[in-house]
Order: sequence, then C-alpha cells, then structure tokens
Amino acid sequence: MSVELTIEQKLVVVEETTKYIQLASELYKRPYPIIPVRFDLTGHTIGMYRQGPKGKVIRYNPLIFAKYFKENLRDTVPHEVAHYVVDVQFDRKKISPHGQEWRSVMRQFGAEPSRTAQYDLSDIPKRRYKTVPYQCECRTHQLGIRRHNKVRQRKMDYYCQQCGQLLKAVE
Repeated sequence: MSVELTIEQKLVVVEETTKYIQLASELYKRPYPIIPVRFDLTGHTIGMYRQGPKGKVIRYNPLIFAKYFKENLRDTVPHEVAHYVVDVQFDRKKISPHGQEWRSVMRQFGAEPSRTAQYDLSDIPKRRYKTVPYQCECRTHQLGIRRHNKVRQRKMDYYCQQCGQLLKAVE
C-alpha cells in the first residue's frame, strides 16, 4: 500500500530544492531564480526537471518520495536541481543530460552523481500507456501513442521486423 507525502514533507522538499538553487547561485556567482516544484509525477519516475512552453519546473513523484523520503532528499533533489543549473548554464543541445557538466554540478553540491536509484517499487503503480493496433502481413502490432502520433503527423514510418512490411493502423 502506497503512502502519500504529508504537507509538512512537501514543504521540506520545496525548502531543500530552494536550498540547492541558492547554493548554485553562490557557487557559480550568478542568480538562479527559484522555480516551481510540483508533486505530480506518476509511475516509476522519481523526479524530473523540465523546461517547457510554460517555463521551468521541477516535478517529483509523491509516492516514491514518501516511501524513500531521506534518500530522495539526499539524492533526487540535488539531481533535479543540477539539471536545472546545467540547463541555465549551457546549451542543452550540446551536452549530455548526465554528462560531465551535470556530474560536476552534482559534485559541487556534495552529492553522488548517479543517474539511477535502486529502490523496491513493487508497491508503486506503474504508468499504463495507451497503444494503437497496427497491422502488417503477418500479425498485429501495438504501437505506443507517441509512435502512433509520429505516423499520423507523417514524421515516421514503422516496419515489421519479421516480414518487412509497412505497418498500417487498424481501422
């Protein structure tokens, strides 16, 4: 049975996120604005820094955070803030998400520059993705919604690995 984060725990996570953003401002002698923190991730993703049309945001998974609170304060919070710092400092198109720049920021934070956590998530519900049936000569395939959208937008074609035929959506 999964437990949610309490309001008090969420405040601690936001404070810790803010602390790392302020530390980056001190370390790199430039202002890093405080960005929103949301607790809306689902599935097995623990944290995510994102820059989108609505601005920059750090998102956390409240179920995983609640289950491994201390570990995520120690590891996930600096991990996501480091992505934010690297995004502001460098051209994202020219660097690897967990490359030397990110690892350097993590070391400056005094955090382990690790990409993954080894947690038991068996009681955390996995996200279910919608699939769309596609047909070739030999069988029916299930394409995920992202691939289906690429086909619809005429950006990509997919072929069967068995018979080599172009996959077509089942109508």
